[in-house]
Amino acid sequence: MDTMISDTQTSTASTTKPVLRLRYFIPYLLIFLLVPVGTFLLGSWLDALLLLPSFPPFPYNIISGISIMVGGATIGIKATRQLRDIGKGLPWGEAEDQSQSTVLITTGIFAYTRNPITFGYTLLPLGMGLLFRSLGMALFIPLIVLGVQLIIIKKREEPNLKRRFGEKYLEYKRKTPFLIPSIRLFFTRRKRKNASAKFASR
Repeated sequence: MDTMISDTQTSTASTTKPVLRLRYFIPYLLIFLLVPVGTFLLGSWLDALLLLPSFPPFPYNIISGISIMVGGATIGIKATRQLRDIGKGLPWGEAEDQSQSTVLITTGIFAYTRNPITFGYTLLPLGMGLLFRSLGMALFIPLIVLGVQLIIIKKREEPNLKRRFGEKYLEYKRKTPFLIPSIRLFFTRRKRKNASAKFASR
């Protein structure tokens, strides 16, 4: 689950990092152990049930699968660290009020997608499916993950963000894509950054 964070901290926001409570941390850790096993079993069952062909061929499965998995894990871990270190929140903030972010941020990886944690970790079953040449894993498991996350984000997370951050969040929501990172925003902001650096060096 994603919680947005910001550079500008209000005077009432907490300045300390959230505590990693075992009652939430252990189940969160188990997800990373059990989900891959469940993904493999369910994907293999779907392949057999729907008579799906093995794809992609070797060695493209190795290259594409590992690349997407590494990319997804990198995005997810980086966004989670930003959430904890800057936003003072944790991914399971919707399950515990004390773990919710206290600051809204529109920079870093959150500048290009409002839900980078969801985006990053959804790439994992996609990459896993390609690695094992399983279309059942690559196509259906990410859709299931997205469906569950979409319900949580729309029903709980976004209303809570609106309540906590008000108009600042609504403006951020209007400008930033829900899930797929915006390439246009990336190049636009990079261009502005380079222009600012050139102006400062004069």
